[in-house]
Amino acid sequence: MNSLFEPGLLESLMPPFAVATERVGERLLRRVQHSVSAHQGYRTLRREQHHWLPVAPGLREHRLREDAGMRVSLCRLDAGACWYLPPEAAAAELLVVQGSLQASGRPGGDALAAEGYVVLDRAISAPPWVAAEPTLLYLRSRLRQAPALPALEAHWWQLAARQAGQPRRHRWRAATPGVQIMPLCGDATVTSMLVRFEAGAAVPDHRHALDEDCLVLAGEMFLGDILLRPLDYQLAPAGGGHFGEASDVGVTFFFHGALDPVLLG
Repeated sequence: MNSLFEPGLLESLMPPFAVATERVGERLLRRVQHSVSAHQGYRTLRREQHHWLPVAPGLREHRLREDAGMRVSLCRLDAGACWYLPPEAAAAELLVVQGSLQASGRPGGDALAAEGYVVLDRAISAPPWVAAEPTLLYLRSRLRQAPALPALEAHWWQLAARQAGQPRRHRWRAATPGVQIMPLCGDATVTSMLVRFEAGAAVPDHRHALDEDCLVLAGEMFLGDILLRPLDYQLAPAGGGHFGEASDVGVTFFFHGALDPVLLG
């Protein structure tokens, strides 16, 4: 049915505020539709969704993901509780999110405070780690019965094996204006690192050649229209990408994945 009005006539008769509101609503709808389409297959888990299960005395676990031979989880330890490499895991990377750990039987020896990091490999004997206080860990484990890993992920675990069992001191360094990084393990193609944005900082839109794990440690960040807060987790699938990655208030987060060359400057 043809309109009874000339093109633009109805709009011209509407109050200016109503026209502006309608246009804003249309832009917001398009933005939401674009965000939903761009994040198909992404998995975002909120801290309110954590479901803690007891797995050992003084130790509770919440699994963030388990697929394709990988397990990603958070573990809470009571003071004095022990953590050791689970029997089903061939290797794991461990990040202390809160609290601190001490290598069992090594008083005054190896210790990990918040942001402390170590790779553990079943081929290398290592004592369990003991929580010196209530402690929260972030773990990425490669399972023993894993199928063949994607080439980039397999390459990362080969690099990780070289530093297994050796807690190291890592330092922050400037990456781009407003962004600092703390490389933990990897190279220029695939890496695990901590990333810190100052308030107002952002990075270019980029693609993912590998599944990407992200856990927010402090502050807040936007991934497109998705807001991530402390202990929120996102798995971004290979073949996708991130756009509008920025922080209004500042953020620190853990990242594991392939590095898009656009992020290297």
